[in-house]
Formats: sequence, structure tokens, C-alpha cells
Amino acid sequence: MRPLSVPNLSTRTVYRTCIGMALPRHRTRLEALEQAVVDAADEFEAAAEAAKLHELQELAKKPTDAADRTQLTNTYTSRMVPEDSAGNEFYTLLKRVRHKICPLCGIRDVATLDHQLPKKKFPLLSVVPTNLVPACGHCNRLKGEDVPKSAAEQTLHPYYDDVTDQQWLFARLNESESRPPEITYSISPPGDADSVLAARIVHHFQTFQLAELYGANGGREMSNIRGFLRILDAAGRATYLAKMEHSVAMDKDAGGLNHWRKALYQALAGNSWYINGGFAQF
Repeated sequence: MRPLSVPNLSTRTVYRTCIGMALPRHRTRLEALEQAVVDAADEFEAAAEAAKLHELQELAKKPTDAADRTQLTNTYTSRMVPEDSAGNEFYTLLKRVRHKICPLCGIRDVATLDHQLPKKKFPLLSVVPTNLVPACGHCNRLKGEDVPKSAAEQTLHPYYDDVTDQQWLFARLNESESRPPEITYSISPPGDADSVLAARIVHHFQTFQLAELYGANGGREMSNIRGFLRILDAAGRATYLAKMEHSVAMDKDAGGLNHWRKALYQALAGNSWYINGGFAQF
């Protein structure tokens, strides 16, 4: 759940570039749709900023002509994605994020662009920059063609939703005598949290199966630091874990208070069993 800056790209420029090499019979009809695409981008951006993407049902009906809808979709798949296509420069630029980390899960590498609202259902938004979010292939598949039916069913949009200032993500170290201990993750909204935003964060967490992903990575992280913790005494371990929690929390670009590593180190720093020797079991 990493925030990203809104792309500084003109929808009109991107669209014109993408259709520039279309076959003449297709380009003519695509040129006629240019203003509709620009208007759709404006409508989308206003709705995304207000967390009201579920209110764009009418936009999904445009254009009504099936051939137009197909050509608009092809503008992304055939005129933007391929390396030799006219619009590939924008595809490459939009995928370029810090350390190539997917903003939807915060762990895997960016491999593609995800349409916040799916192109097949909203063809006018096929190449609108603010509807294109860099993502890993796994997150892209998990989200699929879902369209929000209510305010609560909207996954977080990295360009418009920054949830780094309040902690929503927490981890818990589960000790057990019958099986190996494990770290589990959950969402717990602050007491003064906006109810719609809280529901959206839970929906995002569930859609992208982040509990499982973070749990697996948390386990690997504990395994990686086990050797280092062995050379420290209990007080040194507690200090190290607390400092790690603080350092991760300070990095808002990486997720800040809701980075999976922040929640992990918070849980470990507050667990005396782990500090006093439980770490050796990971």
C-alpha cells in the first residue's frame, strides 16, 4: 500500500500518440473519439479523488458502438503495450517506480500496468494515465475485472489514496508449543477512522491477499535476522527491534506506518518471549 504521485501526463497527448500509427480506417474513428476520452479522464479523476468510482456506471456504457469499444481497448493492448508501438514510451514511463516495487502489495516487482477501472468495461479509460497503475502480475490477476459497486468496494488507488499517516496494519506473533510460531497480519482501523476508508482498506487487504503475503515475508524476515539477534543480549535485541520499527515507519514513500516490516518489528519489539530466546525458533 504505497502512495504514488499522479502521473504528469496529458491524456490527450497520450491518446493521440497511441492512435497515431493505427490503420487509417481505425484511426479515423479513434480520432472522432478523442474528446470523449479526454472528458472521460476528467470524470474519472474527479471520482477517484472523491473515492466515488462506483458512481461511474454511465461511463461504462460509452461509447455504445461495439466496434468503437474494441478499437479503444486495442489502443492499449496493441498501440501502447508492445515495445515497437507508438505509445510504448508512456507504458514504460508509467511502470517506472522506485525500486520497481508494486504499490498495491508493497512487495513484488512491477511487471505490468493495472487498470483501476477495467478497460473492457470502461474502454474510454483504456490509455488514460491516471487509470493505469504500475503493478505486479499477481496483483493484476487478483484484481481482475472487478468494478466497485459501492464506496466500500474500491481498492486503494495509489495516485489518490495515501494511508501512511495512521496505522491500520498490525502484526501478531503467535507462539505455540505444538507447531512452529508464526506471524499473522490484520487490519485494525483507528478509533476515529472514516468508516468508508476503513472498509476500503479492508477490501484492498482482502482482494490482494495481503495477510498471506505479509505473513510469508514476515517469516522470512525473522529467519534473516535470527543470526544477528544471536550476537546481542536481550536489551540489545529490544533496542534493535524498536529502532527498526521506527526507521521503517519514517519512510512514507514505502508505506510508512502501514509497511509490513513496520508492523512486524512493532510486534517483535513488544514480545518478551521472542526477545528472550523465541527468535531462535524462526
